[in-house]
Amino acid sequence: MDNQSKEIIQNEISRNGMYPPYPQPPVYYGETEEQKQRRVDIFKLMALPTVIYAVLYTFCLYKNSHSIMTPVFVLATLWYCKTVLAKEQQKMKPFSIFCIAGMFLLAVSAACTGSAPLVFMDLAGIFLLLVCMLLFQCCHTKNWTIAKGFSAIVTAICGAIGCIGDPFSDFSCFQKKRERKKDSRAGYIFWGILVSIPVLLVVVALLYCADAVFADLVSSVFELEPAVNGFVPASLMFLYALFASYCGIRYLKKGTISSESKDYRKLEPVIANTVLALVSFVYLLFSAIQILYLFWGNMQLPDGYTYAEYAREGFFQLLFVCMINVGLVLFFMGCFREDRLKKILLTVISLCTYIMLASSALRMCMYIKNYNLTFLRIFVLWMLGLIGILLAGITFQIYKNRFPLFKYTIVAVTVFVLGFTFSHPDYWIAKYNTARQDYSYIGHLSADAAPALDGCTAEEMEPYINRVNEHAGEMTLRTFNISYAIAEKVMDNIQ
Repeated sequence: MDNQSKEIIQNEISRNGMYPPYPQPPVYYGETEEQKQRRVDIFKLMALPTVIYAVLYTFCLYKNSHSIMTPVFVLATLWYCKTVLAKEQQKMKPFSIFCIAGMFLLAVSAACTGSAPLVFMDLAGIFLLLVCMLLFQCCHTKNWTIAKGFSAIVTAICGAIGCIGDPFSDFSCFQKKRERKKDSRAGYIFWGILVSIPVLLVVVALLYCADAVFADLVSSVFELEPAVNGFVPASLMFLYALFASYCGIRYLKKGTISSESKDYRKLEPVIANTVLALVSFVYLLFSAIQILYLFWGNMQLPDGYTYAEYAREGFFQLLFVCMINVGLVLFFMGCFREDRLKKILLTVISLCTYIMLASSALRMCMYIKNYNLTFLRIFVLWMLGLIGILLAGITFQIYKNRFPLFKYTIVAVTVFVLGFTFSHPDYWIAKYNTARQDYSYIGHLSADAAPALDGCTAEEMEPYINRVNEHAGEMTLRTFNISYAIAEKVMDNIQ
């Protein structure tokens, strides 16, 4: 810097008390060009596959939650995930393969059952395994605890809802950044038609219901009267699939889910030991009573009690206590520092919980022996078995901190759900109850029970026969269900 420049600066300082203004670096508001370009790249990758997937989703599942289209829906979902995650995750991770196999088996189970509770379990399992598979593909889950795993599932679902505006922002950046080529006008027309399809479906359906003259015109021109009542719900399902799939993957692509699993074991173990010691004393006393009275006492009931009263009064309370115990053990394992006495007390509580589970199961078996089977009673026994398996993993982690309890839970729940749904509980209910000449519950059973009713008379099953035949008669190639097809043949033999 020459002397003249120094003199100018000194004059400015003496006159204004500050340095002369110099060029400042630009301040950016909003997104940078790199972020906008990333939006463009993501939209190019996801737009067309998302629309195709939404169409397939609607075609497979619209008023058709349990048919041969359910496995097709799972295959379409896997194709979509592979397509939109191709650049981020080329290699399929081992546990993701397990999730994929579980999803497909649950879909096959849904196609083979007519039971609404089983279908719900199958579809819920498919959804949760899909979320887990995406998390395993997009995050480093090696050291995840069970708390971290479940919080990541909730975060992924809520994060997808929070990305509801991203499809519009991505599309806006795509339009602004797009190079103007000779065929750009044709591209705009294509996207305009694509976006207008669901909008037109909703608008036409609403106008069809609003005006009789317009309805006659539409029906005569397009012959849409049989299907127009399904336009609105089908369009809503299409829009749901469109935004849910795009936003779900879009959130995972942001990489905001931390792969770190924090250690929250910082509380003083003396507090835990005090609480656990008191709880363990009560549980040991209760367990001793169960062993001496219920297990070794030939199940003799107290005076004035019926089997129904004894089973009902004891079972639900014990089931609730068992669920509390599982949460209690997980809480004290995850929030208090390591301590030898704490491990011993947690083990005692776990063992007492097994005695409570056995007591609950025995009471329910007493109830079933006297009042026969229902779906809820079988479901309760199934849930007791699942709690016992999960508790085994929790107890093992008490002594081995690195035990993958999150993965263990996913495997255990998946295997138990598959075993329950493929076993068709309604079949065993019908078989057990009819062998004891009890036909009162048949009207509540699904088509899965039909093979067990082959020896019954038509009069005993008239409501059941009418309901099954009505649904089976409405089946098409798209809505074909194996359970209803088998039930229809059985009903024809009975009639």
